[in-house]
This record gives sequence, structure tokens and C-alpha cells, in this order.
Amino acid sequence: MVIKPGAAIFIGRARSNVQEQLVDRALRAAALDLADRLRVAGLDAPLIAGPDLEWLADEGVQREPDEEPFHFGARLAQIVTRYSYSPLLYFGAGSAPLLRAETLAATLAALLEAERAGQRLVVTNNLHSCDWLGLTRAAEAVRLIARAHRDNGLAWSLQEDAGYRVEIALPPDSPAQLDLDTPADLALVREHPDCSPGLRAALDDPLLDRLAARQLLDLLGTDGSRIALIGRVSPAAWHALSRATRCWIRAFSEERGMTASERVTRGEVRSLIGVLLRELGPEQFFAELAMMADGAIIDTRVLMASRGPLPDTATRFASDLLRPDWIADPWLRDFTAAAQHAPLPVLLGGHSVVAGGLFALAEVVRARRKGSQGYQ
Repeated sequence: MVIKPGAAIFIGRARSNVQEQLVDRALRAAALDLADRLRVAGLDAPLIAGPDLEWLADEGVQREPDEEPFHFGARLAQIVTRYSYSPLLYFGAGSAPLLRAETLAATLAALLEAERAGQRLVVTNNLHSCDWLGLTRAAEAVRLIARAHRDNGLAWSLQEDAGYRVEIALPPDSPAQLDLDTPADLALVREHPDCSPGLRAALDDPLLDRLAARQLLDLLGTDGSRIALIGRVSPAAWHALSRATRCWIRAFSEERGMTASERVTRGEVRSLIGVLLRELGPEQFFAELAMMADGAIIDTRVLMASRGPLPDTATRFASDLLRPDWIADPWLRDFTAAAQHAPLPVLLGGHSVVAGGLFALAEVVRARRKGSQGYQ
């Protein structure tokens, strides 16, 4: 048996709008910083795959330009076949901004041990919705990998359909569960001391200063503050935030799993908060919310999907950045303007702001309370 460990980091096509370019710069920096940590963990020359790699200098990584229209599974299977990597580690560019080199080293060690023993093993961050994973005997899983439309369900498929044993690399409340999908995720990760140097430099942008991450952190560190969490709120993340703070937390969780279940695709998303917004109007909604909370973190994709097809990425990001002047849709423009001028700090984003983002906030607050160096 030939053991050839390798790592592949996938990154998407560069985009043209200011708000999307902000996220793209962060994803490039996160990919390079992750490649550095992979080398520290013992993997030489990690591979970065994507359609636009002109930005990638010779920085100890391999370029793997996309040659065909992108399909996640087909592309990953192609890399397994082309490079004969096994064990193989796969990451999305923004999937692990806070994942430490020692965790990567432990993951690699477990995979190598299983590879030598001829065992089928997957190590991942989340069985049901993985953002990254490593697997042994990769060539034997090529056909199954090739069928995967997205990375989220791959660990589950390998367990259920290919007999792989799955180990979870991270505690359920680890801030390393945070991934970078939206401007709000960028605003949160730059507040964490484990944010890597290259990524931190990429996040030095006045657009992110518009977001309420720092105000919310101050509130979370203030005894008796009232915080509202709205959207696909993860129970584990809510509890982690509750344990780390001395705040009153008001959580309204709805439509968890709307993407994995394809309710979004079928137009079946329903939101009680969305009904309340429609009845009150956005300005009155935030006025009422301010009577119950001192700050709010809102996963707005549930609200958007409950009204019809999701807006395009540029429009969603414009709302996250509180730029109603960049939004054509009247409802979302009015909602964003109301959030911008709300009588309480409001952070708008996607699923991660009420999942991995809460774990990151909890760790920062916990460390600030302990007075740890580097969190002042």
C-alpha cells in the first residue's frame, strides 16, 4: 500500500462587486494561511484548486486550475485520481479560519494510522454538515465522491454508503466551527485572537467597521445585557454563549436545515418573524425589538427565503454591510435601512452568525473575563 498524504483547498471564482470582493480577498488570505498551517502540521505543498489562480504566487502551494465547469464531487474525485492522495484532506477556502495547526496535526496522525491499518476513516468537523474532512483509502471512494453536489453531506454519505467510520475533530462548542461565508463572518473572525496574520490584514477594511460585531462583544461582556438571536439558531451555540456570558438571551430559532432539506429550493420556507415584520413594518419591528433587547444577531436568510427566491449574493452581502443604497429590492432595501438606523446594534448575516459565529463570540467573551493576554 502506497501512503501519500495530501491536502486540497477549493476556492471559487473571483467576483466583481465591491461587497463580494471583500469576501473574496478574505477567502484568498484564509486559504494561504490554512496552507501554512497544513505545512506546519506535516503536509508539504498543499494544493489550491479554483478557476482564477493568477493571484497565487509561489508560496509553497501547488496550483490546480479548474479546467471544466465546476462540480464539487467530480472535481474532488479528479484530484484523488490525478494525485493518488491517500489520506486526503479537503477544505473549502473559508472553512477553517480558526483551526489550529495542532488540530490539523492530530487529524493527520489519526488518518495516517488508519491508512497504515487499512481502515476506512473520515475525520471531519461535522458529520451532518461538514465544511472540511480527511479520509483514508480515498481511491476506493472515488465513485461516491464524484456524485456529491456539495461538501456538506459528504461525511454522512461516506459513513452511510461506503462503510467509513467517522471521527469528529472538534468539540461541539469550538470556535473553529466558524467558516467564512458572509461579511458578518469576517467581522466576527477579526475579533478573535486566533485570526491568522494574513487574514487579519485582509480584513482591515472600513466596510467591516460598519458592522456591529464590536458593539455586540461589549454588550456580551456586560452583566445583565439582553441579546436577541434570530434565525437558524444552533442550540449548542446558544448554550455556549449563555455559559460564557451573564446576559439574558432571547432566542427565536426557525427553519434549521432549510438548505439541506431543500425547502429553500422548493420555496417552502416559512418564518413567524417574517410575518411579524410584514405586520409591523421594519422600523416598528426594530423599535419593538429594542424594547426587549440591547443588541441583536439575525440570520436574515430565513427572512429572505420566506418571501421567495433568495436574492443574489451581492444583494445579500449589501444587506449584511448595511448598505441599502446598493439594494434594488424595495422590501430588502427598507429592511436594511431600518436595521442600519435601529435603536440597538444589529448584526445581519447568514447561518454562521447564529452557529459558529456564536462559538467564536463566546470564546472571546470568556477569555476577556479571565483577563487573558491578547484579549484586551
